Amino acid sequence: MLEKSFVEIVKRYPHKTAIVYDKLRITYQELYTRITYLSIQLSKIGIAQGDCIALILPNVPEFAIAFYATAKLNAIALPINPFLKEDELNYYIIDSNASAIVTNSHGVEVSRKILSKVDKKIELIVLDDTALLTKELDNSTITESTSTFIGDVLYQYSSGSTGRPKRVCRTQNNLYHEVKNFTETTNITTTDNILCVVPLYHAHGLGNCLLAATCNGATLVILEQVSHQGKAIEVPFVFRRSRVLELIEKEKISILPAVPYIFNTLAEAPDDTQFDVSTARLCFSAGNFLSKEIFDKFLQRFGIPVRQLYGCTEAGSVAINLDEDLKNTYNSVGCPLKNIEIKIIDDAGKELPSGTVGEIAIKSEALTQGYSNKPELNQQVFKDGSFFTGDLGKKDEVGRVYITGRKQIFIDTGGHKVDPLEIENILLTHHQVQEAVVVGIQGLYAGEIIKAVVVPQNRQICDEKDILSYCKDKLADFKVPKIIEFRDEIPKSPLGKVLRKNLIDNLSEPIRS
Repeated sequence: MLEKSFVEIVKRYPHKTAIVYDKLRITYQELYTRITYLSIQLSKIGIAQGDCIALILPNVPEFAIAFYATAKLNAIALPINPFLKEDELNYYIIDSNASAIVTNSHGVEVSRKILSKVDKKIELIVLDDTALLTKELDNSTITESTSTFIGDVLYQYSSGSTGRPKRVCRTQNNLYHEVKNFTETTNITTTDNILCVVPLYHAHGLGNCLLAATCNGATLVILEQVSHQGKAIEVPFVFRRSRVLELIEKEKISILPAVPYIFNTLAEAPDDTQFDVSTARLCFSAGNFLSKEIFDKFLQRFGIPVRQLYGCTEAGSVAINLDEDLKNTYNSVGCPLKNIEIKIIDDAGKELPSGTVGEIAIKSEALTQGYSNKPELNQQVFKDGSFFTGDLGKKDEVGRVYITGRKQIFIDTGGHKVDPLEIENILLTHHQVQEAVVVGIQGLYAGEIIKAVVVPQNRQICDEKDILSYCKDKLADFKVPKIIEFRDEIPKSPLGKVLRKNLIDNLSEPIRS
């Protein structure tokens, strides 16, 4: 169904630019030809319907080609972060029962190490940099797709606060409806140019960049990779800022999906950095909460409001704030996308009235049917066609959704349920605290101990006693952290999501006043 939708776009707009990457411009016809070529090569080595193909690729055009070549065979794509280490990659390869790995020169070495240690036969397909793109190919005849396949086409992994990531299976039908819902809500057309600065292996990049563009005849502009000694490397976004602003102006970008960190970095561009970004009609943030400070900073710098989007690996995008005046609702993720239902539920499964905080439940045709090999968990979180997200939120009188926290991250200490976000908000008002994350760690006996991880403005000035004294003045005794840990930075995912489980480590000696 998804593949059929893409073919219809190719037939309608064969000569329109589908992908821009550095100096490379690929039309829909050229993209389709390379997809067809790769699908034939995959078929020749035995890849068939239902087989899983791991895509260990950075943000490059080959990612789009490999994804759609997989879909063309009714196989299953597993996009993986190419910067993961061997043991991390190995987990995904084994858990997904992958039949092949598609990578480029940057991922060859680690892929071969993985394959040397697994028992089953796994094919390795190396797409040499630009070889597939510059290879002379006869244009494939665009034939109308008759495929009605609605089975699995995508594996992604959803990592909760703790434990191993859970495999999410989504079908061609799921992705078709995700694109349909997002398109009908945001009015994406062939005239749009979407800039991709977030990872394509993530739900945000795959759904809101690749699929949103290619299933609507829009142009996807991919921020090119940085290489060092022939290998792709990750660099702080601040070093890409000028290039991103240049692309927005040069390619007349109309849609910019990003995360708070990216919008903040762009807004902090020096005053003498002048680029025309007036073509950007829709800038939206996902992956983490957008603060008032970043919202105001970006609006003041560029005159463009950043809108919050809410989504998850299990369902893709589910809500976006499209209010004309965001001054009073900037912190809302807006109303549900077209064809999506969001309810706020209490512990008994009853829908709550507006203004009341409860668990967010989603019902959508884009929603997965559950996690692989997790029957007990599926019974808990997938009920009556809805996904119980574990996120806490509320609706206002017109149906806007506000995210207030996570149900599962409450800390059970001394018989009290403590919301770590409440403590974090207090810590952030301390003049010497730049960032703060609060977690619960296992105590020596029963229950948990509250630990605060703090990034100070100045480590020489900020000390534990001052932080503890400040908390004691503003929080009940049972909410005051027992452990204060200073760090230079908070561990985060590529999309800026705080990795709380990385902060739950061995118990340190409590700081006592």
